[in-house]
Amino acid sequence: MKKGQPCNRNDNGNMLALIGAFAFIIIALILLCLGYVRFVGSNSEQRTAVESAAIAAARDCSRIVINSDECGYVSLSDYAPNGAATIAGDGFPLPVRSINTIIGTARLDLIIADKLGQPIMEDLAKQDLDNAMLAKDLLVTALTDAIQPGGTGQDKDGNSVTPYASAQTAYQQNQIRMTGHSGYVANSLQLSLGSLEGGSLTAIPIPQPTDQAPVPASMRIGNFYKSYTNIPYKSVDFVFGGISDSIRIVDNKLWKATIAELPYQIPTIIRAEAKENLDPNSSYTTTVVACAQPATVFDPLPAPGALSISLPDGPVPEITRPIDLYTHAKMSGGGGSSSATMLTAKNGDYPLDAGSHMAAMKWPLDGSIGPRQPSEVWRVALHDWIRRGGTKTNISSVVNMQTTVLDAPTPPTFTWVGPINYSGVYHALGTIPSGIIHIFKFASDGAVIYLSKPLTPTPLYASSHEQSMAKQWVVSTQVRLATRYLISRRLVGSSHS
Repeated sequence: MKKGQPCNRNDNGNMLALIGAFAFIIIALILLCLGYVRFVGSNSEQRTAVESAAIAAARDCSRIVINSDECGYVSLSDYAPNGAATIAGDGFPLPVRSINTIIGTARLDLIIADKLGQPIMEDLAKQDLDNAMLAKDLLVTALTDAIQPGGTGQDKDGNSVTPYASAQTAYQQNQIRMTGHSGYVANSLQLSLGSLEGGSLTAIPIPQPTDQAPVPASMRIGNFYKSYTNIPYKSVDFVFGGISDSIRIVDNKLWKATIAELPYQIPTIIRAEAKENLDPNSSYTTTVVACAQPATVFDPLPAPGALSISLPDGPVPEITRPIDLYTHAKMSGGGGSSSATMLTAKNGDYPLDAGSHMAAMKWPLDGSIGPRQPSEVWRVALHDWIRRGGTKTNISSVVNMQTTVLDAPTPPTFTWVGPINYSGVYHALGTIPSGIIHIFKFASDGAVIYLSKPLTPTPLYASSHEQSMAKQWVVSTQVRLATRYLISRRLVGSSHS
């Protein structure tokens, strides 16, 4: 190099070093991004798997049925009377009632009793709620046992239901694999029952018409009650479990084992928790959680059946409207009338089945045995029938029914030849008043339908097993009034007629 000549630097090496540095940074960023994608992908995979487990457990829990002395067959879900394992003694299957349906029916019946001003009916509705609480405890115990490893329950057909095994299978069979090598930690799955803070949608409609017993917006979602919210009526607490019309994932951050401020709760929300190993070469694990709400799959109410006022010997002047059955003096011991003798058929249908007989019936509210006023008996019959409407019974329609003017028989008289005094000997009785039966039924929307039909007199009435019959003689007319109704208190809101 000559003295005074500029010195030119070699830029090739510098550029290579710079490119190498940038390449290292880019590769590092790529690896970091791939790691993040792998983590996010694995987490999504785990989330989907644990949600599948929660849904499977919720589905199985909705199938579990228990038999309670107070309410008959109870579940998280309603089921039609077609179960192979819910057969009554007479060979006919019984329905299964959702615990929410039973509670909702009790609340609605308390409202109706209040609107009618009938304390006996109010006490019956409160008794139904008390019975629901006993059934609720049995159901929660059965569900808690069933969601444990190896736990089982039984569905309406007698099939074994295994929520834990179903949840574990759903988790392991989930095939979504975005990336990574994560794996389920064997036997790490845990299922728990709890409640949902803030409540959720139920399948129980609020009372109709809504202006008869308004439900505040904070206690409902649309026209349905909100779960895990106290919705009292006349200082009686009513809380519904989280059971909607479809199984759904709910926010696991709102899951609570218990909600202290509630008077009671029905823990139905399934919480599924499991551990995942993100890398087979590492002991690092992550915990994933999901919660699902079970569903009720069938709404069978209003139930079939009718409330009838049978007047086989012709109209009774004192009874022109249903309300007369519990307001007329002669139905409450006045005017020379007597108390009603309360009986029930035992060992089959009396007198059709061999060995059947009539025995004294206990008063449903206190278990006492003895005569009651016909007006009291009618109030129990009316309450049992109203329960058949379930949570759809229309309040105004039931109230208006009380003052419906009963039809007159057509023709008013007829000539009858038949046995008298149970002797079996036929006598020509000549012209007598035409019999009539007044029938009240529920339409599918809970409104009351009234119709009447001719009724041929007969001296002998068959009483079905465990059905009650109350008889009273009205001295002034010498007309026997018979009020008959099914009083099987253990089948709350189900098979009453």
